[in-house]
Amino acid sequence: MMNVQPISSAARWQPSATQPALKLESDERWSSFDEVLNLLRFDGHVHGVNSSLFRRRRLKAGQSALRMGQPFDGLYVVRLGALKTSMTHVDGVEHVLAFPMKGDLLGFDGICKNKYLSEVVALTDCDLIRIPDAELFSPGRGCNDIERMAYWAISREIVQEQTTYALTHSAKSEARVARFLRTQSERFAAMGYSPNRFTLPMTRRDIGNHLNVTLETVSRAFSALDHLGIISVERREIKILSLEALRKFENK
Repeated sequence: MMNVQPISSAARWQPSATQPALKLESDERWSSFDEVLNLLRFDGHVHGVNSSLFRRRRLKAGQSALRMGQPFDGLYVVRLGALKTSMTHVDGVEHVLAFPMKGDLLGFDGICKNKYLSEVVALTDCDLIRIPDAELFSPGRGCNDIERMAYWAISREIVQEQTTYALTHSAKSEARVARFLRTQSERFAAMGYSPNRFTLPMTRRDIGNHLNVTLETVSRAFSALDHLGIISVERREIKILSLEALRKFENK
C-alpha cells in the first residue's frame, strides 16, 4: 500500500500568493509515478517500483487547460493551483461542473468519444501532470499500475460528481451554499491546508452557476452565515468559525 506523507494543516491556502513561482514553458519538468500517487492520495496497491516519468504542463490564470472538442491525449492530475470545469450548451449558456484543485483528475470525459467534452480553465497559475493516452490504451497493454491508478482516480471523480449532483438537487438554495463551503473546507484539509481559513479561487457567480442558484442567493447566504457568526467573510477569504453550526445550517 502506498503511504502518503501527511502535510501540516496549519497552512492557509491562497490562490496565488503562496504558490511556488512557475517556470517558463521552455523549462521542462517531470513528475514521478510516486508523486502522482501521492497527489491522488491513492490508497490501493502497486506492484514493485515504477520508474515512469510524466511531463508537467504550466498554465497562467485564465488559460485553457482543455477545450470542448479537443482530441483526447491523456489524463491530467492537478499538481498546483485551481481550475474551473464547464460545459457550454448549444444556446451558449455555460454550466459550471466542478472546481478542480490539487490532487484532482482532469480529462476523463474524453475517453468515451476520444475528445474532451468540457472546457477546463485555470482560475490561478497552475501546474498539471499529463498521463498520456499511450500509457493507458496502447494495443497489447495489460492492466498495469498506471491503468489501475487511473481507473481508481476516475471512479473517485465520478463519486464526487454524483455527490455534487445530489447537493444541487436536494438541499434548499442557501443550504447548498453552506454545504459547498463545508465541502471546500474538507477539500483544503485533504490537500494539507487549514480547513478553517482559505481563499476561494472562484467567483460567487461561478459558485451560483455550479450550485444552480442565483448570484444574489450566494451573496445572501454568505451574509446570513456571517451574521450568525458561523463564518467570517472578507471578499473571497473565508474563515469558518463553527463547523458544527455550518453543518446544522446546511441541514435546515
